[in-house]
Amino acid sequence: MFTRLALAAFAATLADSPAFAQPGSPNTTPGTVSRVVLLDIKPGRANAFWADMRQNWKPLWDEQKRQGLLVDYSVATKTTTEGADDWDVLVTLTYANWAAFDTFGSRAAPITLRHYGSAARRDSATMARIENATTAGNFLVRDQTLNPWR
Repeated sequence: MFTRLALAAFAATLADSPAFAQPGSPNTTPGTVSRVVLLDIKPGRANAFWADMRQNWKPLWDEQKRQGLLVDYSVATKTTTEGADDWDVLVTLTYANWAAFDTFGSRAAPITLRHYGSAARRDSATMARIENATTAGNFLVRDQTLNPWR
């Protein structure tokens, strides 16, 4: 009995060790890279925000996915709130790896230019988004697959 408890305590200590979860360690295999963006829709701007999502963001993401720039994307809404400045919408853009993420801007520019018709219209649409929502958070995550025990 004591041996099992000691082993469980030791395993718990290892799990908390930073080296245990290092990307590329024998314990995990690195996978996709995702940008997670948390958006706070401004009061009274939900209709304009969702119209922009349907008319501009979704067609762009669909084309970027079709051309292999994105592995996937998702949009989610938060069903609870922690305060007035809490986020409402979570957007996740998933890239195959760091190289796909690093080259995304230059590879996506022709797609966005084609969608908007000109750089001026693209920039104008980007600036108009400030009226609809603010960015409450923006971070990168790396998917990790747990390797079997050896």
